[in-house]
Formats: sequence, C-alpha cells, structure tokens
Amino acid sequence: MASDLLDGTYERLSITGPEYGGGLSNHGPMAAEALLRLGRDDAIEGWGTQYMRGLEDAVRPASPITETDWREALGDLRRVADWEAYLNRELQDGPWRDVLARWWARLLPGIAAGSTHGVIRTAHAVRALGDGETPERVAELGRGLAYWAARYLELAGRPRTSGVASLGAAFRAIPLLIGGPEGLISTRLAALDQVDGFAAAVERLEPPVDVPNALDALTVAFAGAYLERGHEAPIPYIHGVTAPAAVRLALPELPVALWRPSYDAIWQVGAAIQSAYGAGPSRPVPAGVAAERESLIDRAVATSDEHAIKFTEACLRQHGAIPDPLFLLAAEDAIDRLA
Repeated sequence: MASDLLDGTYERLSITGPEYGGGLSNHGPMAAEALLRLGRDDAIEGWGTQYMRGLEDAVRPASPITETDWREALGDLRRVADWEAYLNRELQDGPWRDVLARWWARLLPGIAAGSTHGVIRTAHAVRALGDGETPERVAELGRGLAYWAARYLELAGRPRTSGVASLGAAFRAIPLLIGGPEGLISTRLAALDQVDGFAAAVERLEPPVDVPNALDALTVAFAGAYLERGHEAPIPYIHGVTAPAAVRLALPELPVALWRPSYDAIWQVGAAIQSAYGAGPSRPVPAGVAAERESLIDRAVATSDEHAIKFTEACLRQHGAIPDPLFLLAAEDAIDRLA
C-alpha cells in the first residue's frame, strides 16, 4: 500500500516541472519518498496534493538529444524535457543500474547541479528502485538524472583529495567568499573562482581510506556546521548534510570505481558551501538532548516544509548508522527554524 502511494505520487508529480518560483527546486518526489522512509505514508497523498499547488507545469521538449551531442546540452535548463526524453529511452533499452552508472560518471563533475538537488533527487529514486522496480520509479530516476544534467554545474578547481589534512583541519582551512552575489545557492557557488586558494584547499584533504565511512564523516561534520551556522544560512548547510548523505545512499548501487571520485566531488561541494556561506557569525553547538525519533518525525511532518521533512529523514538515517547526537540536534533545530 505504501509503495503504491509513492508510485501514485510520482505519477501525479510527473506533469510538474523540476523548478518553480524562479529557480527553486521541486522537492515533491524527494519529500514523498522521505515520508515513506519515516513511516508516514499516511501523509504522502495529502502532502503531495498541497505541495503541487505551488508548482509549475512541465516544460515541453525542444530538440532531441543524441549520443553525439549530449555534452552541448549540459547545464541548459531549457533542455530539461529533452534530457528526460533521452534518458527515458535509455532506461527503456537497458537495466536501470547500467544507465545510472553510465550517467553518474558523466554527470559527476557537475554534481553541484541545482544546488545539489540533482544528485539528491537521483539518490531518492535509486533507493525507491532498490525496493522494487516499477515504471513510475524508473521514470523518476530519469527525471532526477535529467535535472542533474540540465542544471549541471562544475565548480572552481579540481575535485580531487590528494593532501594530508584531516577533515577537521581541511574544513577549517577553507578560504571564505566575502561579499559575492546573492540569490540562489548555485549562483553563489558558481562565484568561487573569485576566492584565492579555494581549489588548493579542496585538494588539501587526505584521500579516503574507506569511502562509505568517509561520507558518513562528512555528514557528521556538516551537521555540526549546520548547528554553528544554520541561523545564518539554514538551507545551504542543510544541503551540506543531505548531499553527502544522498551519495552515501546511492553508493551500493554504483560500481566501486565510482566511489572515490564521488567522495571527492561531494567534498568539493561541501567545501564550496562553507566557502560561500561561512563568513558570517557562528554560534556554539548547543548542549543538551534532542527529542526522540518519533517526536522529531511528528514535528517535521507537522511543519509541511519540504526541507524539514527531507533533512529530518536524512539526519535520522545517518544517526542510525552513526549514533552521533549532532544529527538529532540539527534536525530539531531545523524543524523549529522552518516551522
């Protein structure tokens, strides 16, 4: 029954575009899948109906994308429907895991796409497919990859860890963007070529010994960063957790050869978030004990806020793997802040 509700929501949302309101990402499919994981499938249909009222219609195809010219369409949101059509053809012609591996490798340098919503939406679809393949889930994977491709964004420098610095030391050494453009997260991230030393700071981090554990460590670090700076920039620092958590989610379905470059790429994005938003005042990480899991879930769902729902699910998922109280404290703070 819960899986049917999710597939039905995917189908209903398929007529909506990947963005609305001048560049905000459509969170509908991601939040619906997160509600399922939180055990709140009873809320999926009502939440989806309410959320759809603010979305925009899907855009129309413009010109077919082919195997010979797909690179020219990267980063062009006007071609998102063309990307969907192209990727759906690939998904109809071969196993979804093969398509995922091929396009994950191709899109990985632009993982900052849509302020990381491209990879996050893709990962939620991958998790749904892991529970069982349905036409609706395959189509949602195509839409996630299409959004990633249409908003493809490479950041300044080379996403390769090759230094000797620990995560904490590398994080503290990231140079900060002072001033810079306001507006969408992706706009500010794209301005990091103005920051002297950013590319070198990314490379200064030591290579991962164990990629899954290293991704988990990134989520812990950014849960702490959210608690220190979420009062200034809550949504960017939420992405600092949900983006590496999404890569961690998709990892078991990816070839091992893609694990290391995926870690390096998402570390570069995390470093970019800190560089772009870390110049403001910080606050001490709060002490104390956060609410229990079920209370956090109830409060997150009650907000109806897509970020609160997705962030709470990601924090609880990571807390299940690494019982660090920072995850629960961060989720509770975000719920209160976004309510």
